Amino acid sequence: MLTDAIRSTISAVLGDVGGLFGQQGVVFTATLTIDDDARLPGGTELLVPGQRDALVRLAPVTDLGVPRTVCVKVPDAYGGGRGQDFLLASSADGAPLHHAVVPTSSPDHLYSSLWLYLAGIEPVAFGARVHTAAPGPGDRIDFLVSGVLSRFRTIGSLELHDEATGADVTFAASTTGGGLRALPPASFYRG
Repeated sequence: MLTDAIRSTISAVLGDVGGLFGQQGVVFTATLTIDDDARLPGGTELLVPGQRDALVRLAPVTDLGVPRTVCVKVPDAYGGGRGQDFLLASSADGAPLHHAVVPTSSPDHLYSSLWLYLAGIEPVAFGARVHTAAPGPGDRIDFLVSGVLSRFRTIGSLELHDEATGADVTFAASTTGGGLRALPPASFYRG
């Protein structure tokens, strides 16, 4: 398990050459809600109170202790089919721990973007906290943000709906806009 953590963390530092985010998993339709009272970074179109349609992939589907991912796609975040993707891996809270991939035997864990995004002019990491061992329709995932040296804080949630059957969904951290931008190496993540 430690070998998987080291290998996956090094892969993430190198732009995901090992395919961490290419794992197969269940894709759900979802609603991303940004809370009215959330302390949000400024200068972005997406990080404002309200709701957006989203897709969420949880991978892999196994009970083995492995690195896991939560990938989020907000397909029409900026109108005209321009979207925003977040690729998150099982991790820990606080710097430098949110840069490390942590294998886990269950999806109920903390997930991190591992590296930074610019939200307006503020460097941040994004995260998610899954609360159930078998997430499905009706379950809620916390949507999180962290400053460079701080711990994650909740800014909203993802409510899972039905499985997105027949959807061949790909995710790329380079799919950004509206004042949000993944920085290298995160900008190279794909899955």
